[in-house]
Parts: sequence; structure tokens; C-alpha cells
Amino acid sequence: MVKVLLVYDGDKNASCILSLLSDTLQVELTLVRSVMEGKEKFKAICPDIVLIPFTCGDDPELKKITGWQKSCAVQGHHPGFILYSVQKDDLLFFDISQGSHLFPQTQAAYQQVIALMRQVQGRSKVERSLRDDYDHHNRVISSMPLSCLEIDNGIITRTNPAFLQMSGYDEHEVIGCSPASFFLWQDDTDGSIFTSPSSKPLEGVIREKLGVDIPCHVMINPGDSGIPGDGIWFIEDRREYTSLSSVLKETEYECREQLYLAETIVIRLLPDGTISFANLSASKCFGYDPGTLTGSPVSVLFPPVVTADENPADLFLEVSDSSSSALHIFEHCKKNGGHLWIAWTSRGLYNAENELTGVICVGTDMTEYASNGRERISTRAWRDRILTSTDITPEVFDAVLQACMEIGREGREGKPVGTSFIVGDADEVLKLSRQLILNPFSGHPPELRMVSVPDVREMLKEYALLDGAFVVSGEGLLEAAGRYITVDTSLVSLPKGMGTRHSSVAALTSVTDSVGCVVSESGGKVSIIKKGRIVKVIA
Repeated sequence: MVKVLLVYDGDKNASCILSLLSDTLQVELTLVRSVMEGKEKFKAICPDIVLIPFTCGDDPELKKITGWQKSCAVQGHHPGFILYSVQKDDLLFFDISQGSHLFPQTQAAYQQVIALMRQVQGRSKVERSLRDDYDHHNRVISSMPLSCLEIDNGIITRTNPAFLQMSGYDEHEVIGCSPASFFLWQDDTDGSIFTSPSSKPLEGVIREKLGVDIPCHVMINPGDSGIPGDGIWFIEDRREYTSLSSVLKETEYECREQLYLAETIVIRLLPDGTISFANLSASKCFGYDPGTLTGSPVSVLFPPVVTADENPADLFLEVSDSSSSALHIFEHCKKNGGHLWIAWTSRGLYNAENELTGVICVGTDMTEYASNGRERISTRAWRDRILTSTDITPEVFDAVLQACMEIGREGREGKPVGTSFIVGDADEVLKLSRQLILNPFSGHPPELRMVSVPDVREMLKEYALLDGAFVVSGEGLLEAAGRYITVDTSLVSLPKGMGTRHSSVAALTSVTDSVGCVVSESGGKVSIIKKGRIVKVIA
């Protein structure tokens, strides 16, 4: 059965068609008096064919008819629109989509007309099916949480809300542009990323509208054009994965440190600093016979320069009160006079009245021996965690730390000296600081400004008397001395007792990829600061 909507205005053309179709069981016929009435009844009927009388020449109704057809298509309806006319003894049918058909007015004419309408009906069904498939495909892409782009001839022709939300762009800013306007690819130095066949996702970043790089994976379903990169792109936002990877890496560093610190030294102190317990590892490490440390003052484990300034027991209490994220490394002396460095964590022991009854201290030997046989602090177990996401080499970090420890221990001409070093991300550090004095390193050749050179480190002790900070590049080049840091210190929060020098360096490291090393004038402690936090303290 073919549903036909016939515009019947009573003229001879309409009467001819009406008589041809009214007696057939193959047609469900509905009559309307005008195009306007037909448009009103259309939704209720949903016909397969719309038959409209047409007079040759300029028909004022023609624009209305074509407009009606377009509005039907927009609404998802695809009936066949056929204009009909009688010319002499022939029936003229004009299918708006396919052209004209001429049938003689004979007994078999109605069969030919029915065949024509069935063809139009079949084509309309195909068009409707294709349109439904397209609409379904469009709804799926629009509602899917995965970002999607359609690329044709190297140009973005379609996107979905997920991509617009992720990138921050409006649709008109994306459509018609090249994907290169929004994507940067890893490992694409020769531009062959699309020409090399691979089933693996492409790794890259999306340049978000506000300038943030969003890590992503892109899978490309190739199109029919054969042009590399054409097709549908499915884009996975990898920010959460990157964040989890960063946390995992941080956890790996922590586990690595804990494993390295597995052979632990344990001592217990009374409130006055007397050793009440020392395990076998502690006695062996400091060169004493087992049991002989018990009852001795803890000061026997420290160099005289430390015990002259403060009670060593107070150092362990400071470790107990500080954040557990900071590793405290103290310089000690053995029974035979040798030096060693131990990383400590400690906890105060209190009674029911909240009175201190002792301090339990757990440490690990961090000493290594240089090629000349001298003892020095080992940074291998913990420096990787500090240097990650910076441009600082391990050798440069060790050289700066060694210089800081020498300044803190020896001062200058016997007088205590406080200073600070900002290492790495030198260009940004220089932008966020200014000279207090003429830069003493300006104009000197690079080989005379490398912090790894022993003679240069000796010179640093002289310049440490100057106000301001040293700036050292990640490769070890001394860029400047006497720099005043201009970053707002209210951005950071440090433990009590930290002065302006610590706050300024912490603020600068919070907005750059640098690492700060601060030498305290009182006590000679070296604080290592990254991202606005003290991560290591060496005393």
C-alpha cells in the first residue's frame, strides 16, 4: 500500500489523477485542497508520495513546494514530491528529485503511474533509512565521553562536545582548521607519524585554548580518501593517567629510599641527651664495642663544631617535630675520628602527663668514600627524587651540596656564614630576581664559572659573604651572585624558625623548576627546598 497525499484543486489535471488512483486498492489516498492544507495534514498522515498539480510556466506555488520538501527533510521525513500535469493526451509527472516522466493516457497508464510511485516510495525509504543511520551515528558521537574528530583532506570537518569541553574551544574555532593547530606529537621529528602504519595509539598533547598541554592518545580509523591522517580520530584524555604515573613514580622513589635505609641504626636518648640504648648496628657504625655507648652523652657522636653551638639532643627533637617528608641528615664522628653522615627520623616519647621521657632515633648510614679515601655524604639514594622534573645533573647537585656543607661547617675565616643557592631553570630564576650588586661572574669564561671545579668552590666561600643568592644552571654554570628574589613569600608556608632567606628561596622554587639549597648562619644547617617545601635537612 502506497500512502498518497493528493493536492486536489478541482481542475481537470487533478480530476484526471483522482480518477486514475481512486479505484485502486494499491493506493491509500488522502485529498487536500491546497499546498497550505497539505502541509498542515502532513504530520498526521506521513505519506509516501505527495502529488501536486503543476502548470507549465512560472508557478507561484513552486517556491512553497520546494520549501515544503526541504522542511520535511530537516524534520527527518523523506516523501517523494511529484508534480503532475496533463498536456494534450499525455500525463506529465515531474519527480523533484529525479526528473520528468511522460505517460500516454491509456488503460495501462495507471499501472505505470503506480510503478513510478513505488519507485519514489522505495527511494524515499532508502533516504529515510540513511538519514536515520546518520542521525543515530551523530547522536552516538555527540553523546560519547570520548573526544572525537572527523578529518577530511587534512581539515577538521566535524567534532563532538567532549573534544570542545576538553580543549576549551568553540565549534567554529575547530571546524575548518588543520589538526596541527591543536596537536603536538611525540617522536615525530621527520613528520612521518601518519604515513607509518601502526595499530598503536599515537602519543601527543592537545594545546588547550588557555595554553595548557593536555596529554592524549589518538586512535585513527582511516577514511576512504587514502590521505594519511584522514578519517575519524578517537582521542583519549591522559591527564589522569599521567597524574597516576607521577604518584606511582613518587611511590617508587619512596620505596627505593626505604629499601636503601633497611639496615637501620637505632638509639634511644633520655631528655638530657644521655644514650639509654644503642643497637648493634649503631655500635658497629660508630666504631664502639657493643654496649659501650649506653650511658654516654650523645655529644660523643657529633663533631665538636656541632656540640659547641647547641645540644645534639635538641637536633633529634627538631627532627621529631618536623614534617615526615623532610629527611634530616647529620654529620657525625666515629670513635677513631672518622666522619660519617646518617639520615635520621625520630619520635619523642611522652608520659601520661605529656612530659618528655625520651627520644627514639632511627637512622641509616649515608656515607660513601671518594677516590682519595675521604668520607663524604652519599646522595644516590635520595637525589633522584629531588632532581626529577628539573634540568639539574647529579654531578652539579652534588657539587653545590658539597659547597653548601663546607660553607656551613667552616664559614669564612672562622665566622659563620649564611647563604643560598638556586640551581636549575636558570632563565626563569633570573627573570624572578634582580641584582643587589654588580654580578661578579659577568664576563668570565664558562670554564672559570663551573661549580664542579674545586677552585671555584673555594671562591664561593668568599662571595657567600655577599647579600643575595647564587644562581646556578642545571649544567653547573654560575650565572650570578647577589640576586634578590622578588617572588611573594606569602605563597609558601615553612616550619617555625625559618628566616627570610628560607622563605624567599621556597617561594622561588614554588613557581620554577629549580631546587634551592640554603645554609643557615646559625648552626650551619643545609636545607634543600623544592616546590616550596623543605625536603632534606643536613646538619
